[in-house]
Amino acid sequence: MIIQQASIFHVPTGSRRAVILELVTDSGLSGIGEAGIAYGAGGRAAGEMLREMVERFVLGQNPDAIGTIWHDIYDRSFWTRNGGAISYAALSAIELALWDIKGKRLDAPLHELLGGRMRDGLAVYANGWWTGCNSPDEYAAAAVSAAERGFTALKFYPLATTDAQTVVRHPARRALDTAMLELACDRVAAVREALGRDAEIMLDFGGGLATDQVLRICRRIEEFDILFIEEAVDPGSLDAYAEVAAGTSIALAAGERAYGRPGFERLLQSGAVRILQPDVCNTGGLLEARLIAAMAETRNARIAPHNYGSTLATAVAAQYAALIPNFLLFEYFPDYEREPDYLAVLENPLEARVENAVMPLPEGPGIGVRLARENLEPWLLASCEL
Repeated sequence: MIIQQASIFHVPTGSRRAVILELVTDSGLSGIGEAGIAYGAGGRAAGEMLREMVERFVLGQNPDAIGTIWHDIYDRSFWTRNGGAISYAALSAIELALWDIKGKRLDAPLHELLGGRMRDGLAVYANGWWTGCNSPDEYAAAAVSAAERGFTALKFYPLATTDAQTVVRHPARRALDTAMLELACDRVAAVREALGRDAEIMLDFGGGLATDQVLRICRRIEEFDILFIEEAVDPGSLDAYAEVAAGTSIALAAGERAYGRPGFERLLQSGAVRILQPDVCNTGGLLEARLIAAMAETRNARIAPHNYGSTLATAVAAQYAALIPNFLLFEYFPDYEREPDYLAVLENPLEARVENAVMPLPEGPGIGVRLARENLEPWLLASCEL
C-alpha cells in the first residue's frame, strides 16, 4: 500500500479558516488531518507548505511508516528544526492523516493504538459564550446563561475587544490604558459574582501585555479564584513568565504557540507554566503531543489541550485527551454552528453530542469522523498525485 494522492482544502467554517488534508492510498483507504492555522494569518501558507511536503516526502510512501515519514520531513525540511507555526502545522496534518489511515486499516480508534482510553468522556469548558459582550453586566448575564446550559467551567478574554475579522482583538504594543485595565478587572469580578464559587473560571490574556500590567491585574483578580491564565505574557518571553509566576498564586497556562518537544521543554524548564496546552494540529501531531504530555507528567504539570480549529481539530484533540493521564479540561465552543459563515466540515462532529458538559469519545476507527466532502470541494486549494 502506498500514498497515491492528496487534496488540501482551505475552508471557511465560522470564525475559522481550516486547512484540511486528505491522503488517499492505492488501496482506496484515505486519512484526514488538519493544520492548526485556522485563525490569524498563515492559512494559505500552511496549505502551500503541506503541498510541498506531501509532494517531496509523502507520495509513494507506505502510510504505515509514520515515524519514518515524520522524521524525514523533520530532518530534511530544514525549517521544521526548532519549530515554527507553518512548518509544524503542515507536519502535524500529515502525521494525523497517516494515523487515520492506520486506524482505519486496523479498525481501531487512535487512542486504542496508543495505549487505550483512560476515560469514557471528556469534561469540557465553554468558550465563545461571551460573544457580543462588552460591559461587566453583559459578561455576567452571558455567564449565567452558559451556566444554565450546564457548563460549570468557562473561559473568556477580559482584556480583549471584539473584532469583525479576528473575533477578539488582544492587546497590542504591550500596553492598555487605565480605563481598559479597570474594565478587564470589573469583567472578571462580575463573572465570578454571577456564577458564585462553584464554577471554574479561566482567562486568556492573549500574550499581549507587558509584565508590569499583567502583575497589576493579577493582584486585583486573585481573590476571584481563577483556575488558570492562558498566555499571560508574550509566549516567547520565558523570563516574563517566570516573573509573573513569582508574583501571583494563579496558575499560568501556555502552549498553543509552542512547537514540538523542544518548545514545551523550554516552557517546563522555566518553572513558570503549570498547565500545558499543546494543539495536536500544530505541535507535531498525535504522537508528539503524547510525548509532550509525558514530559509534563514528569514535572507534575497537567494538560488542557488547545482546541480552536474546525470540528476535525476537535475530534483529533479528543483522541489525545482520551489517552493521557494528566488531562485537565477540554476546550469546547458550544455555539460553533451559530458563527457567521459556518460550514460543516464533518458529517458527525463530536460537538453535536456534548451532554452535561461532557464530550463523548470518537467511536469509529482512526480519528473516528467523516469529512463532509461535498462541502469542501469548492474550497480545494491544491491537489497532487503520483
